[in-house]
Amino acid sequence: MLIADCGSTWTKILDTGSGKLEIIKTRDMVKRRDLHFDVATGHSAKGRCAVFRNELIALAEGALALVPDPDFSVVDVGGRDVKFVRFRDRRVDKLDWNLSCGSSTGATMELLGNYYEIDFRTLPPSADWINVTCGVFGMEKVLEQVSTGTPAEESIAMFLHGIVRNVYDFAGRPETLHLSGGFCENGCFLKTFAGYCDIKPLGRAVPLEGLKAK
Repeated sequence: MLIADCGSTWTKILDTGSGKLEIIKTRDMVKRRDLHFDVATGHSAKGRCAVFRNELIALAEGALALVPDPDFSVVDVGGRDVKFVRFRDRRVDKLDWNLSCGSSTGATMELLGNYYEIDFRTLPPSADWINVTCGVFGMEKVLEQVSTGTPAEESIAMFLHGIVRNVYDFAGRPETLHLSGGFCENGCFLKTFAGYCDIKPLGRAVPLEGLKAK
C-alpha cells in the first residue's frame, strides 16, 4: 500500500510493504501525473488518492500510535500552517489549526536558510527574537538587520526564536510538547524551544503513522 502526506512544500511517501520512506518536494510530486496513493493526507493529495484523510485527524492518530502517555500535546509546524492536538486520557481534548500569516513561516525559514546557506543543525540559538506576525514582514526584518551589519546567522536565529514563541503560545504553553514535521531536524529550533518547555521531536512521518493506523 502506498500512503502519503502531501504538505505544502514537502511530500512524504511510504510504501507500507517495503517500509521505504521517500521525501520529495511537493512541486516535484505534482508533476508526476501517474503518481497515485491508496491513502493520503495534505492539501496536495486531493485528486490523486483513493482515500483522503483530514490532516488533523492523521496527525492525532499518528501521535497516538507513537506516544504512550495518557495526557500529552503534539504540534506540527509546516511550511504554511501549524496544527495542534491535545489529549486527555488518550482522547482528543482540543484541536486547532493556525493558517494565519504569522504561522506561514516554515517555507519562509527554508527560503532564508537556502539564501544565506545556513546549517540549522549547528546554528547557535539566539536569546533575542523578532516578533514574527507575518512571514513576509519577518523576512524583511531579517534582510534589514543583515544590511545594517547584523550577521545573517544571528538574524535568522532571532527569526527562528520568534517562530518558537508563536508556536509555544499557540500550543497553550505546555510543560512538555511533542513536535511533528521538518522542524524536528532543525537543531537551532529544538535548542531554542528547550528554553520554554520539554520539546520531544517525533519526526516528519507522524501523519503517515496515522494513515497506517486505519
